[in-house]
Amino acid sequence: MRVTIVISGLGGGGAERVCVNLANAWAATGGRQITILTTARGAAGRSVYAIDPRVERRSVGWPPTAHGDELSADLIAPVVRGLHHARCPELIEQIALIAMLRRAILATAPDVVVAHIDMTNVRVLAAMHETGVPVIACEHTDTSQVGFRWQNARTALYRRAQAVVAPHQSIAQWLARRGVAAHAIPNPLVAPSPPVRVGRRDERRRLVTLARLSPEKRLDLLVRAFARIAGDFPEWVLEVYGDGPLRASLARLANELAPGRIQFRGFVNSAYSVLGDADLFVSTSWVEGFGNAIWEALACGVPVVVMDCGAPVRSLVRDGVDGLIVRAGSAEALGAALASVMGDDAARKSFAAHAPEVITRFSIESSLRAWDVLLDNAAVSP
Repeated sequence: MRVTIVISGLGGGGAERVCVNLANAWAATGGRQITILTTARGAAGRSVYAIDPRVERRSVGWPPTAHGDELSADLIAPVVRGLHHARCPELIEQIALIAMLRRAILATAPDVVVAHIDMTNVRVLAAMHETGVPVIACEHTDTSQVGFRWQNARTALYRRAQAVVAPHQSIAQWLARRGVAAHAIPNPLVAPSPPVRVGRRDERRRLVTLARLSPEKRLDLLVRAFARIAGDFPEWVLEVYGDGPLRASLARLANELAPGRIQFRGFVNSAYSVLGDADLFVSTSWVEGFGNAIWEALACGVPVVVMDCGAPVRSLVRDGVDGLIVRAGSAEALGAALASVMGDDAARKSFAAHAPEVITRFSIESSLRAWDVLLDNAAVSP
């Protein structure tokens, strides 16, 4: 079976990690020829995660070079017909990229196409009109909470997909109510090896978060919450791992409210390298499709404090068992929750003992089995 995976780029995001995990797992099982196709060129298309050498890498070549990349009427005409039939005139401005996607995908002669992330999903489904090749689209966020620039187009084109995979049942149900063949498959994440805690490097207590430094992660709330309680916990430091457009403003806020107590460490491509001796993990995101970093923290035996952001996180974190879920969306409520765990060694120890159960509750093996069924069914569909 030839499987072509399409994603915009392979930078340091959760969807990109899932894409690479799937590609590597499928390449390792044998019987499948895997190609990852990215629209980004050069550095933007390079992967920050290790890719199995058996996986072929290709670029669509967007934007076109100065030498052309001419598009024929045979490529463009079926795309236009498909957009007209789906009543998606807003995508006409995307016609060149969609046509290039069509050409690049067909050049891989796929039996099944797997697309990742909403905008790429929509473009790929438009590109594959009239080809007869089944497309599986992967949603990576909670579509019930997040608006989308092409909302009508997404609904219309998702109905054409062989399947749309969502990381949680609540998201799949939301899509199904809109006529989409949706399936819930938790993200396939690789457990730490060996699954044991690393010894402490010094006497500090480490509160850690891993997140893109962008508005949806609400890290300003975390900075304010930690600053409220930092004076009561002089042995604790907050370490922020990740990068993004808000880094400079967050660093200024941290220096103003809690100088010397909040460290911005930049992006790391291995969460386990920084979670091994963390004392507590925190997430302040207002929306999550699954919560990769939360899963990884739990898998390392790190207790967690998370802001309530919907059903996916409520499934992942067992409130009072392996962490705390903060229901109120304020810095005061988050600070109180953090303080209650930071100041209670017994609670942290109890949470940590139960945390690694996430590896079996949401195992990579069960996710890959569900994907195997989906791929096999798609390949034999008429």
